[in-house]
Amino acid sequence: MLWFKDGDRNTVFFHTLVKRINNSSGIHRLWIDNEVIEDPKLIEDHILDFYKNLYVEFISNVQDTSNMEDFISTYIPELVSSEENMMLVKCPEFLEIKNVVFNLNGNSAPVLDGFGCVFYHSCWEIIGTNVCNVVQQFFKQNWVLPRMNSNVMSLIPKIQGVESIKDYKLVVVANFKFKIISKILADMLALVVARIISPNQYGFVQGRHI
Repeated sequence: MLWFKDGDRNTVFFHTLVKRINNSSGIHRLWIDNEVIEDPKLIEDHILDFYKNLYVEFISNVQDTSNMEDFISTYIPELVSSEENMMLVKCPEFLEIKNVVFNLNGNSAPVLDGFGCVFYHSCWEIIGTNVCNVVQQFFKQNWVLPRMNSNVMSLIPKIQGVESIKDYKLVVVANFKFKIISKILADMLALVVARIISPNQYGFVQGRHI
C-alpha cells in the first residue's frame, strides 16, 4: 500500500527502499582461500581473477595442442557439409540485417554506449546504412571493431547467504550492435543446430525440453 501511495515520489519511504536495495545488492564479503574477506578491493581482484582464469584455462589447453587439425578431427565429428558451411559464414545483405534489428526487443536496456534497440528502430533511416556496414565488416574481415563486444556483467546469487564466488550466476548484457551480429549467427546456425547437437543437449534446441 505504501508503494501505491508514495511509489517513486521523493519521499523518505522511497529513499529508504533504494538504500535497502543498494545495501543488499552489493558483495560485501566472500570466502577466499578459507578466509572471510571484506576489503572491497580484494573482493574485486578475486572476482576478476576468477573469471579470467575460468575462461583462459580452456583456451590455453587448446593452444598447447601441437596439431590443431588433428585435435579437431579427433574430438569433433564432421556434421556440416561444405555448402552448409558457406551458408553459415556468408555476409548478410542489408535487408537481412534490417529485419534482424526490427525483430529484436525494442525495450532492451542500453549498455555502455547508451543506445538501446528503440533508438535503432526510430532512427533507422539515418543510421541504417552505417549499422549495416559495421555488421558486414565483421563478416568480411573476421574481426570485431574495438569495444563493440564490451559488456556489462552482473553477478546474481544462486542461493541465499552466498559465501563463495562460485555461488553467483554470471549475467552479461551486450551492446546492441553486437547483439545484431549474434542474432544473425544464431539464425544461420538454427538451420543445422538440431543435427549437430548431441542427444543429451536437446534442452538447447528450440521447441524441445530437457
